[in-house]
Amino acid sequence: MTSAKTPRASRNQLHAGTSALALLLIWASPVAAQSTVNPQDAAAQSGTVSPSGDQGVADPQSTGSGPADGDIVVTGVRASLSSAQAIKRNADQIVDSIVAEDIGKLPDRNVAEALQRITGVQIQRSFGEGSQVAIRGLSQVRTEINGRDVFTANGGRNLSLEDVPSELLAGVDVYKNPSAEQIEGGLGGLINLRTRKPFDFDGFKASISGSSNYYDLYSTTKPQANLLLSDRWSTGIGEIGVLVDLAYQQTAFRQDQISSQPFYLLNEARNANGTFVNPLDAATAAGLGRTGTPTYLSHGVGIGEYLGDRRRLGTDIAVQWKPTDRLLLTGEYIRSDFKFRYGDYSYFAYTGDNPITPDFTKPFTFDKDGNFTSGTFADVPTNANTSLETRHSVTSDYSLNAKWNPTDRLTINADAQYVRGVTNGTRSIVILSSTAERLYEATGKGVVPTFQISPDGNAANGNGSTIDPANYASGGGYLDHIEHSVGTEKAGRLDATYKFDGFLKSISGGLRYTDRSAVTDSSGYAYYGLNRPLAPELYEVRPFAGSLYRGYQGVPAGAVFVSRDTVLDYDATRAALAPYVDASQTAALLKGVGYLPSDRNTQSEKTYTAYGVAKFGVSDFAVPIDGNIGLRVVKTKVGTSGFESRSAQVQTGTDATTGQPIFGNGPVAFVPISVNSNYTKFLPSVNLTFHFTDRLQLRLAASKGLTRPDFSQLNPNIAINEFVATGGQRTASSGNANLRPLTADQADASLEYYVSKSTSIYAAGFYKKVDGFIANVTAPETFTFGANTYTYQVTRPLNGDNGTIKGFEVGGNTFFDFLPGWLSGFGTQANFTFVDSKAPSPGARDTSGNQLLVPLEKLSKYSYNLIGFYDQGALSARVAYNWRSKFVDTTAGNGSGNLPIFNAARGQLDASVTYTVAPHFALTVDGTNLTDTENRTYYGLPSRPQSSVLNDRRISVTARLTY
Repeated sequence: MTSAKTPRASRNQLHAGTSALALLLIWASPVAAQSTVNPQDAAAQSGTVSPSGDQGVADPQSTGSGPADGDIVVTGVRASLSSAQAIKRNADQIVDSIVAEDIGKLPDRNVAEALQRITGVQIQRSFGEGSQVAIRGLSQVRTEINGRDVFTANGGRNLSLEDVPSELLAGVDVYKNPSAEQIEGGLGGLINLRTRKPFDFDGFKASISGSSNYYDLYSTTKPQANLLLSDRWSTGIGEIGVLVDLAYQQTAFRQDQISSQPFYLLNEARNANGTFVNPLDAATAAGLGRTGTPTYLSHGVGIGEYLGDRRRLGTDIAVQWKPTDRLLLTGEYIRSDFKFRYGDYSYFAYTGDNPITPDFTKPFTFDKDGNFTSGTFADVPTNANTSLETRHSVTSDYSLNAKWNPTDRLTINADAQYVRGVTNGTRSIVILSSTAERLYEATGKGVVPTFQISPDGNAANGNGSTIDPANYASGGGYLDHIEHSVGTEKAGRLDATYKFDGFLKSISGGLRYTDRSAVTDSSGYAYYGLNRPLAPELYEVRPFAGSLYRGYQGVPAGAVFVSRDTVLDYDATRAALAPYVDASQTAALLKGVGYLPSDRNTQSEKTYTAYGVAKFGVSDFAVPIDGNIGLRVVKTKVGTSGFESRSAQVQTGTDATTGQPIFGNGPVAFVPISVNSNYTKFLPSVNLTFHFTDRLQLRLAASKGLTRPDFSQLNPNIAINEFVATGGQRTASSGNANLRPLTADQADASLEYYVSKSTSIYAAGFYKKVDGFIANVTAPETFTFGANTYTYQVTRPLNGDNGTIKGFEVGGNTFFDFLPGWLSGFGTQANFTFVDSKAPSPGARDTSGNQLLVPLEKLSKYSYNLIGFYDQGALSARVAYNWRSKFVDTTAGNGSGNLPIFNAARGQLDASVTYTVAPHFALTVDGTNLTDTENRTYYGLPSRPQSSVLNDRRISVTARLTY
């Protein structure tokens, strides 16, 4: 925020700290300046509709009540740090917060990236931007806006954090052990996004900012802007306030990726009679001179170049009316409109599960464990794909809240909400096929894969060039897929709190009802074969060597693709390809893929909730103590409907040579499926705070939490075909409408020492025992067609065994006020998190089918943040480094041969500098991924690399004007 006396627009600072600087924190003297934080406001809870705005930090333009004469109003980074620290210190639960220091100025442009600075929070990135969040190792995290439900319609339950422009937010709170008055649904924790309200300001408020963002790998610039207008008036019917906040963002991204395909062990086992189980593998091992030695061969290599953009449009309109001193009415409309699009060039040589053929005339090398590191392969199939992927998500949230204090002791809070989310998506892929006559590949631990394609020397096979369209005449195809999701929710709640004197401080109780629906349409992938070469104008040669991966030379010169400009237009792509498919498919291609009855998954869910919380405290003990104890009871009714699509075997012809019948699948019949279920859960919680001194306190918390399955996991749709080609296995996959929620018994302890309003250190430990982890499991199921009954191997999500998550966090933050003069403007934050997990993972297997034991997906055992900042006078600066250790990205990746894929340890450096040019006006320059960090993944072992990835570095210039 800014001050009339000392205007400043400084870079936001995240508020999680570090034990590594404990000595400095102890040396730091208390801050002389006074931040006008209202601890009671700061400690208000999300479950009863969180306070919004700046959590009690005074409006610098305030002409009303404010600090007493002679007090110094703290602004900028120091004010936001003080406010976040006050929230943590005075809250009834264990909570960490981020507070915007100025309007439209959260510390990071992306909400998920701002959250990664908090202890215990780890994020996933999608094309260079933060997208998903896990708290203390669990991705089952609940998201709220102002203490209410919010979601993206995509088959899940939560908001995609990348959808929300960060400029709309006044702050973010992360509750790590929520209490009974807070809405259930997050095992890992609860993230509450707070917006501003007109009564957060004493009068008129206006802020406008504009940014220009440069993305260096893509070499393009995109705009960004934010406008906030707020005012309040005294009228004959009471005080009225109106706020309008608009945020617009365009971003771009380019992601370059070079990948090795899965490593398969050559099988030299023998049958009982001495013959080889796999003669081809045995011959390959002999040809390589490695008979009797474990040998793992990579089955190919590939390139991905993704170029895309995002657009965010956020709207927040809030109206407040205070007809009397005891009644406050608040109405709010929040809209998030997010568009995502990319078109890529994907080129890969890959044999899949089929054997890859070495060129035994060329040298091969292996590491000490038998993993392939270099060599040449013969006649490897290649694909050159150009694709389009889009997502357009709109979430509209309407809410009305009434807060009434009929007496000084009684508070009644009523809240109503309607949310509607719509998401549309497209995936369109054009495939060109060819053959790498000779494929040289080199890979290994910590290196970017190298591969080159060359001719085999036989002119009859062509020239072997990857940039000659004539070499892509062997075939191709087109894949078409669309999705449409609609989610709605109506919610209402009524809460009351009565205050007492003495040991019992207050009793709160409430009722909540929700009615939610989710309808998801997801088409199959329609395939159309391209039966002849395309017209020359549809081809595009994309250069790679010297262009891809910041000038990397260890890749082919380029490859031939269907023009990306064409593919970026979904309708134009289908029209352009229509002349090249079989005549029987032309009409369907032009029409576009549609939805079958079995493509729709419909869910309904109603919840009925009651809770009670008693708050207590005593100050005349040797160790003063306060806390709360509560119980939340939730009844959930779930309705699920879909279809089983069944196709009986029919005779489709007769073999002209043998006269034997030829069979295939007959017409598809759709059999409705409907499953209803309900369950009731009791969720107790207790939070205790022991105040050893005015500065030192210990928190203890215990609770039971739950997370409901995603709607996509409850999808009952299944396709069963009687006909299976000779030697094929009967398989199917489906969701599971009978999944039960995950529950967790959780305990936390947090020791916190507050040196001053902006200096603290803390250490916390946590333990969670989770029941019912959901994992995909394949098991036999029987289905009957007439008189014939068959066994199918059906893959479904199932509730598995228990798992445990435990760990600790340490951290702190300080300004170096003990230093003289301008040096006192320096400050630092740091934190460290350790998380260990034990959980079932039946889907993780090696290339021989053996089950593997791996940690929870997306969980790093170690992570830390180091943040340095400067804030004094007109200058503010921040340098932030975030690091996390290796983690399991997925236990069964697409195209990985169902191998678990690990993400290697990764750190990223971001920085910003703000200078206040004049009162109310400031300029900011900030950058992300300044060290051009490479992201690496591997198959189980670092010596079996999967991919090396580079993303943009972003540099932004922002001008901000605030009155």
